[in-house]
Amino acid sequence: MLNASPFIQAGLLLVGYFVFTLFCYRKVIVTKFQNHKQRHAKTLIAYASESGSGEQLARELHVKLKSQGDPAICISLNQVTEQQLKQADTLLIIASTYGEGEAPDNGRHFLGKLDTFKSTLAHLNYAVLALGDKAYGQYCQFGLMLNQALQCKHCTPLFKPILVDKLDENSIHEWYSNLLSKGLLEEAVPRSTLSSTQLPIQHFKLTGRQQVNLNSPGAPLFEINLAVPSDLTWQAGDIARLHIENTVREYSIASVPQEQSLKLLVREQKHPTGELGLGSGWLCHHADLDSTQAFSIRANPKFNPLDEHKKLILIGNGSGLAGLRGHLKHRELKQHHENWLLYGERCAEHDLPWHLELTEWFNAKHLTEIDLAFSRQTADSNIRVGRCHSGYVQDALLAQQAKLKDWVNNGAAIFICGSLQGMAKDVESMLLDILGQPVLSRLERQGLYRKDVY
Repeated sequence: MLNASPFIQAGLLLVGYFVFTLFCYRKVIVTKFQNHKQRHAKTLIAYASESGSGEQLARELHVKLKSQGDPAICISLNQVTEQQLKQADTLLIIASTYGEGEAPDNGRHFLGKLDTFKSTLAHLNYAVLALGDKAYGQYCQFGLMLNQALQCKHCTPLFKPILVDKLDENSIHEWYSNLLSKGLLEEAVPRSTLSSTQLPIQHFKLTGRQQVNLNSPGAPLFEINLAVPSDLTWQAGDIARLHIENTVREYSIASVPQEQSLKLLVREQKHPTGELGLGSGWLCHHADLDSTQAFSIRANPKFNPLDEHKKLILIGNGSGLAGLRGHLKHRELKQHHENWLLYGERCAEHDLPWHLELTEWFNAKHLTEIDLAFSRQTADSNIRVGRCHSGYVQDALLAQQAKLKDWVNNGAAIFICGSLQGMAKDVESMLLDILGQPVLSRLERQGLYRKDVY
């Protein structure tokens, strides 16, 4: 009589091997399944979001559609392909405009790609929710440009673009009401749920204020410290929002929650009349120490840390060092030590914010490379580490282009924080010259090229 035990054991081994193989290839299988769904989705939600609010609204709409059985997908505008538009019958766009009519980074390539699409897309219905701020001249300009470009492709608007001033709740409610009237939503969205886009305001005690660039030829720069509740959380790259006189001023956070303090680096601003700027004047001069200040924390996913351990190139100028310092502190706690800082300021003698800490990080091999660029005076005995360059931070990049290529070829990410006009645009132009458009576009698609500029 045959013994069944060997057959049972063999069967168990085969089952175990099959389960192990599925486990090993689970990411590939999930990715292929998701790609299949994306290619065949009939409703496409696409967002272009600078601060994260547009993405939040898009994902909330995605949840609502999926809950009523619509297999919609939600992706950034840059990720939208011609094939997806050919397969879809409805395109819902939530697009922010920042600065003077500019597109957010995760949407800025879409219009150029759309021009290359050979299909007329006459079958496609679409709607645009355009987010902006009436304080700027080119109010909601990017959303309006998207609307015009889609009409040129013979797409059919479901309704006129809805323009939203500073996340106005009434305008967002109008968006949902129009989607309901067109049959895309099965139920009305209560107004109470719309307040989720408004961030909770908390009160932090101002515990410290110190100018870090005494005698600088540039405007004063202040380190601001605020005590925060022990249970308050945020990520490196997130934004502190000061609420003052019914307005909001935003600042890059320089610290991490483990430090139990909210650290900012604030440049004093002045109007042409000589009057101090509202936010900087208050934090740098007028607010009393130990007084409480109204703040909220805004998530900034486009500038949050990488999920994995990679080399990191950090580029910035002026108060942009705040956002870069937050990432350096985060990576110190994670023991991710392959970091390269390129930082630009005016004067080597007086413009060295947090140089002692940077020196300590360099000596501890947490910062493996430091390049400092000064547009005026470049030599000073206070500089203890790093290479000094005459000019701007993009000039330091040019001088170190061989090293830059080597780091990028070895998987490094590039994070930029600082002024949009001047620094950020000139740095990107230099990166394009050194690395080329294909490489920079690949880094952006992979989430390895991130910016927080203002």
